[in-house]
Amino acid sequence: MFMCLLICLTPRSGLADIDPAEYELKTSVRSEEQRKQLQAEFAREQQQEAERQRQEDEREARRQAAAKAAWETLPYPLRLTRTRCTACHAADNYANQRHNRIGWELVILRMQHFNEAQLGAGERGMIAAHLAEAYPATGSAALIEALQQLVVALVPFWFWLVWKILRSRHGSRA
Repeated sequence: MFMCLLICLTPRSGLADIDPAEYELKTSVRSEEQRKQLQAEFAREQQQEAERQRQEDEREARRQAAAKAAWETLPYPLRLTRTRCTACHAADNYANQRHNRIGWELVILRMQHFNEAQLGAGERGMIAAHLAEAYPATGSAALIEALQQLVVALVPFWFWLVWKILRSRHGSRA
């Protein structure tokens, strides 16, 4: 064990030998003319790089202008929906859902009250109308959703009816 430790800790000078000639500059500027040529070449490369950067900036500006123009050609309800809804989640989140107009209104209302979605006056209706048109409930899903909404809408009536019946029964006993 002592031998292994001795062998491992022994410095190996053969591995650390570095030839100083490897660090010497192979070619050096020896005259003023060579220095001027190198400076001119360096200036030319800087100009080419600046021109490439300017062209890249122009391409990026054109791309951004085209993206802005394409955005402005979209209908306002679509832009509004993308702006407000994608602030919190991806568009796939609402694109994969299917609701009727009332269902979308309820989803947006839930987002406003429970998730604190910031919507201006009248924006909820416009977004719900767009989503109901773009992602409507179809077939049996539409029927089930309509029945659920009907039941929810009738709940106050049922409470009122039960209250009236109980009141009339208690009133007739007295």
